[in-house]
Amino acid sequence: MRTIGILGGMMDPIHRGHIGAALAALDAGADTVLLAPCQSPAHRPRPVADAADRLEMCRLAAAADPRLQASDIELREGICYAADTVRLLAGQYPGAQVCWILGADKLPGLERWHEAQSLFAICDFYVCPRPGFDVFLSVPGARLHVLDAPAADLSSGQAIRAVTALQDAGDFLTPEVSRYIARQGLYQPDYISVLKRYGMGEKRLQHTLGVRRTAVDLAFRYGARMQAVSVAATLHDMAKPLPPGRMRALALEYGLKEPEEILSDGNLLHGPLAAVLAEKELGITDAEVLSAISCHTTGKAGMGLMDKILFIADAIEPNRPDYPGLHEIRALAEKDLDAAVLLSMHRTRDYVTERGLHFCSRTDTAMRDLEQKRRKERA
Repeated sequence: MRTIGILGGMMDPIHRGHIGAALAALDAGADTVLLAPCQSPAHRPRPVADAADRLEMCRLAAAADPRLQASDIELREGICYAADTVRLLAGQYPGAQVCWILGADKLPGLERWHEAQSLFAICDFYVCPRPGFDVFLSVPGARLHVLDAPAADLSSGQAIRAVTALQDAGDFLTPEVSRYIARQGLYQPDYISVLKRYGMGEKRLQHTLGVRRTAVDLAFRYGARMQAVSVAATLHDMAKPLPPGRMRALALEYGLKEPEEILSDGNLLHGPLAAVLAEKELGITDAEVLSAISCHTTGKAGMGLMDKILFIADAIEPNRPDYPGLHEIRALAEKDLDAAVLLSMHRTRDYVTERGLHFCSRTDTAMRDLEQKRRKERA
């Protein structure tokens, strides 16, 4: 007889504890385990991430084993009781045995589940150990099977706290789930509303979201903190919609120490000003995030990994109109970040000088610094 396991819960987000329980159920004899995020019950707080995001994170987590599948069966309209879900599964998998996977912390209340005795008649239960709970607690009428798994003390709340602290939460989340969270900007403040308050229009917003996705993918490739990169990318252009005069006034108000060539040019000033606004008005203190925002247009000497990632993501995000060298820069970004940054700066210098305009001295310094670094690496 085929055995179908189902692991429910809000999965907000799905973490390594969920995956460990699902894999233990497979080891115990389940042929397939469904990762099934549920609707938010009326008596519990609403999920931070919406249903579509939680389901997609389950799909990414299911890549851990081909026998894992994400399922939207618990996201149907109305109240989703376990007994109804098991009946639906029985129709989808005729002749299969359905086993509900739950933590030992749920055993004391299992008898009070909706239509509990009817559920017990059609469903077995895989019980996953949880610290401080009796995994062998008897529940009259329920067929319980204890999983051979460590009593992991992991929770979605712990994962969210790590993410909001701009950590990728590797102890709690798989890299793929963490990347998805960063690409979508989940579990962070509503920075999109902040950008709109600063006057950002739809076109600039789409650029920003494109930069965020590109920057997070580069962070995933090169080992930078994806959540921190996500926030830097989201806020990098927050000052861009402001008129140049307003930019300069805010820069002076906040005591921003910049040379006149930057203070007098909104295209150059919006980066340093966005970093100051992010720190002073949004309370962001992460030095790498602020540095990346500040130099995303001009670059600087001694650029760090996050600086380079945001700089190049701004230049190559998919909404960028085509320009000379774009495809070459995109290709380089996948294999040699420094080379991509240098080529982008060279293209900018060519564009500016061909039109008889002033080329930013800070970018010139950044280019010479990167070129010197590469010469030393080749020596």
